[in-house]
Amino acid sequence: MTTIGYFRRDGETFVGRLSTLQIDAAVKLVPIERVSPRAPAFRAYVGDNECGAAWRPLDPASGAILNVELDDPTWSEPVNARLMAGEEPHPLVWIRQKADRAPERGDKPADDTRPRPPT
Repeated sequence: MTTIGYFRRDGETFVGRLSTLQIDAAVKLVPIERVSPRAPAFRAYVGDNECGAAWRPLDPASGAILNVELDDPTWSEPVNARLMAGEEPHPLVWIRQKADRAPERGDKPADDTRPRPPT
Protein backbone atom coordinates (compact mmCIF):
# COMPACT_ATOMS: atom_id res chain seq x y z
CA MET A 1 0.00 0.00 0.00
CA THR A 2 1.36 3.38 -1.01
CA THR A 3 0.55 6.43 1.07
CA ILE A 4 -0.23 9.31 -1.29
CA GLY A 5 -1.37 11.90 1.21
CA TYR A 6 -2.37 12.85 4.73
CA PHE A 7 -5.59 14.45 6.01
CA ARG A 8 -6.83 16.08 9.20
CA ARG A 9 -10.38 16.65 10.36
CA ASP A 10 -11.65 20.22 10.35
CA GLY A 11 -15.16 19.92 11.78
CA GLU A 12 -16.98 17.54 9.41
CA THR A 13 -14.54 18.28 6.56
CA PHE A 14 -11.23 16.52 5.90
CA VAL A 15 -8.37 18.72 4.66
CA GLY A 16 -5.07 17.42 3.41
CA ARG A 17 -2.54 17.09 0.67
CA LEU A 18 -2.30 14.60 -2.19
CA SER A 19 1.38 14.13 -2.99
CA THR A 20 2.83 11.75 -5.59
CA LEU A 21 5.76 11.90 -7.99
CA GLN A 22 3.68 14.04 -10.37
CA ILE A 23 0.90 15.52 -8.21
CA ASP A 24 1.05 17.95 -5.30
CA ALA A 25 -2.35 19.40 -4.45
CA ALA A 26 -4.28 20.58 -1.40
CA VAL A 27 -7.55 18.60 -1.28
CA LYS A 28 -10.72 19.09 0.78
CA LEU A 29 -13.29 16.36 1.36
CA VAL A 30 -16.55 18.20 2.09
CA PRO A 31 -19.65 16.38 3.37
CA ILE A 32 -22.73 16.57 1.17
CA GLU A 33 -26.37 15.64 1.54
CA ARG A 34 -26.80 12.14 0.17
CA VAL A 35 -29.61 11.74 -2.35
CA SER A 36 -29.59 7.93 -2.22
CA PRO A 37 -27.94 5.18 -0.15
CA ARG A 38 -25.36 4.60 -2.92
CA ALA A 39 -24.51 8.28 -3.37
CA PRO A 40 -21.20 9.64 -2.10
CA ALA A 41 -21.04 11.15 1.39
CA PHE A 42 -18.32 13.69 0.44
CA ARG A 43 -17.19 15.70 -2.58
CA ALA A 44 -13.47 16.27 -3.17
CA TYR A 45 -12.19 19.70 -4.18
CA VAL A 46 -8.89 21.25 -5.21
CA GLY A 47 -9.54 24.95 -4.67
CA ASP A 48 -13.05 25.53 -6.06
CA ASN A 49 -12.78 22.68 -8.59
CA GLU A 50 -14.51 19.38 -7.91
CA CYS A 51 -12.12 16.48 -8.43
CA GLY A 52 -13.86 13.44 -6.99
CA ALA A 53 -16.02 11.92 -4.28
CA ALA A 54 -15.81 9.73 -1.20
CA TRP A 55 -18.08 7.07 0.25
CA ARG A 56 -18.32 5.59 3.72
CA PRO A 57 -16.98 2.01 3.52
CA LEU A 58 -19.43 -0.88 3.52
CA ASP A 59 -16.90 -3.14 5.26
CA PRO A 60 -15.65 -1.76 8.59
CA ALA A 61 -12.88 -4.39 8.56
CA SER A 62 -11.15 -2.39 5.79
CA GLY A 63 -9.90 0.09 8.41
CA ALA A 64 -10.98 2.97 6.20
CA ILE A 65 -12.85 6.10 7.23
CA LEU A 66 -13.67 6.82 3.56
CA ASN A 67 -13.22 5.22 0.16
CA VAL A 68 -12.03 8.01 -2.13
CA GLU A 69 -12.08 8.35 -5.92
CA LEU A 70 -10.23 11.29 -7.46
CA ASP A 71 -10.27 12.09 -11.16
CA ASP A 72 -8.99 14.63 -13.65
CA PRO A 73 -9.45 14.88 -17.43
CA THR A 74 -5.68 14.63 -17.92
CA TRP A 75 -5.43 11.24 -16.15
CA SER A 76 -5.94 7.95 -17.97
CA GLU A 77 -8.14 6.68 -15.13
CA PRO A 78 -9.31 7.71 -11.65
CA VAL A 79 -7.19 7.35 -8.52
CA ASN A 80 -8.83 5.06 -5.97
CA ALA A 81 -7.70 5.33 -2.36
CA ARG A 82 -8.75 4.80 1.24
CA LEU A 83 -8.58 7.40 3.97
CA MET A 84 -7.49 5.23 6.88
CA ALA A 85 -8.67 5.43 10.49
CA GLY A 86 -6.28 6.05 13.37
CA GLU A 87 -4.47 9.00 14.82
CA GLU A 88 -4.23 12.21 12.83
CA PRO A 89 -2.98 12.86 10.30
CA HIS A 90 -4.99 10.12 8.56
CA PRO A 91 -3.06 8.50 5.68
CA LEU A 92 -4.62 8.38 2.21
CA VAL A 93 -3.58 5.00 0.81
CA TRP A 94 -3.65 4.34 -2.94
CA ILE A 95 -5.49 1.18 -4.04
CA ARG A 96 -4.10 -0.31 -7.24
CA GLN A 97 -6.75 -1.88 -9.45
CA LYS A 98 -5.86 -5.52 -10.11
CA ALA A 99 -6.28 -7.30 -13.42
CA ASP A 100 -8.92 -10.05 -13.57
CA ARG A 101 -6.33 -12.77 -14.13
CA ALA A 102 -2.70 -13.23 -14.98
CA PRO A 103 -2.03 -14.08 -18.64
CA GLU A 104 -1.31 -17.72 -19.29
CA ARG A 105 1.51 -19.02 -21.41
CA GLY A 106 0.63 -18.75 -25.08
CA ASP A 107 -2.09 -16.17 -24.56
CA LYS A 108 -2.13 -13.35 -27.04
CA PRO A 109 -0.90 -10.22 -25.20
CA ALA A 110 -3.78 -7.97 -24.25
CA ASP A 111 -3.69 -4.23 -24.61
CA ASP A 112 -1.78 -2.70 -21.73
CA THR A 113 -4.51 -1.35 -19.45
CA ARG A 114 -2.39 -0.63 -16.37
CA PRO A 115 -2.98 2.73 -14.70
CA ARG A 116 -0.76 5.46 -16.04
CA PRO A 117 0.38 8.48 -14.08
CA PRO A 118 -0.93 11.79 -15.30
CA THR A 119 1.20 13.47 -17.95
